[in-house]
Amino acid sequence: MNCKGQDTTKVLFIGNSFTSQNNLPALFSQIAQSTGDAVVVASHMPGGVSVGDISQGTSAHMNNPLVYSLIRSNNWDYLVLQDNQGRFCLNYGQFPSSSLVIEGHIKIRDSLLFYHPCAHIIWYAGFGPKNGYLPYASTGSALIDTIYQNYQFLRDTAGQIIAPIGPAFQKIISGYPSVNLWDTDDTHPSLNGSFLIANVIYTTIFKKSPILCSYNPGLASNVDSLLKNTAYQTTFDSLYNTGLLSSTPQISQTNNDLIVSGYQSCNWYFNDSPYASNNGTATITQPGSYYAITTDNNGCTFRTFEQSYILTGLEENSLDRNSNSIVYPNPAQEYIHIKAPQDTEIQILNIEGQLLHEIKINTQETTISLRNFSKGIYIIKIKDEKGIVIRKFIKE
Repeated sequence: MNCKGQDTTKVLFIGNSFTSQNNLPALFSQIAQSTGDAVVVASHMPGGVSVGDISQGTSAHMNNPLVYSLIRSNNWDYLVLQDNQGRFCLNYGQFPSSSLVIEGHIKIRDSLLFYHPCAHIIWYAGFGPKNGYLPYASTGSALIDTIYQNYQFLRDTAGQIIAPIGPAFQKIISGYPSVNLWDTDDTHPSLNGSFLIANVIYTTIFKKSPILCSYNPGLASNVDSLLKNTAYQTTFDSLYNTGLLSSTPQISQTNNDLIVSGYQSCNWYFNDSPYASNNGTATITQPGSYYAITTDNNGCTFRTFEQSYILTGLEENSLDRNSNSIVYPNPAQEYIHIKAPQDTEIQILNIEGQLLHEIKINTQETTISLRNFSKGIYIIKIKDEKGIVIRKFIKE
């Protein structure tokens, strides 16, 4: 897996109109490029085609010579495979007899790994029509759990990584119903939906929040931030269910030392720039975002999640004693209000320094919901052109 600091990351998209709608590969590419992550994308997205529908003959992805020609055409790091989600709406582990769902996914996986042993397939675990598939469900929301569970069956059978697109949709549907994720046909994704999907895939591949991505396809700024944050948090929270954890090196922290072990080599990065390390250990000398890119004995590379860390014992506001930034109320219950200069980046971290929420604001005051935060102590980093301010607050 190639990441920033290394070669260009190459991603092949195989799907149908759900992938071509709003040009998902282009949305993904724009997100990556706006954060400085070099990517090459290619796609095969004929409308109505499934991975293994028997009636489609050589048009079905598993039987199409063009699919395998594309797989051979470049040294792909990832293949995003989107099937007809209706094939995943039956009971757990059951698929329609008219489609070779598991066989088709395995055949494409085997071809990718034969030519590119270090590559990964990302299974597109999505959603159904807004009004459901009768008799399985009468709403798209009700279908999501079933589709996701059957993708977990696929992962248990064929390995690889699930993109938790459906769970990200579910968070928006339940928490922000005014943000419509379906197009006017109530079947395909709207631009909101496609942008959410693109950000889930971006987070799955680059393992960092897209919130600082400057690309916005024309959405309201609050919707843009919501979709990026939801994509990141859903992917991060789903590590154990998606298989992403098995291809993600883990960072341990001892005092101010960050450690990744068990790999042939390990290179550290601080705020996206190479960072000095010794035998896989990097010492935190200043607050910021750290990640590592490792190489195993087979020459395959893996990236940790990018996480924000602070110095052990860092005192609140120690980086700017003259700051006028205010966080209130403290302790807080449902919301916190932040007064800060305009054009400010705000990060909320847990007491271990792990990034939980990130947002850019262009107003002097903003409100952040604490609904999804557990009780405890949290750290707020407020970054503007003058520097970084550290605040702490308690969630009751």
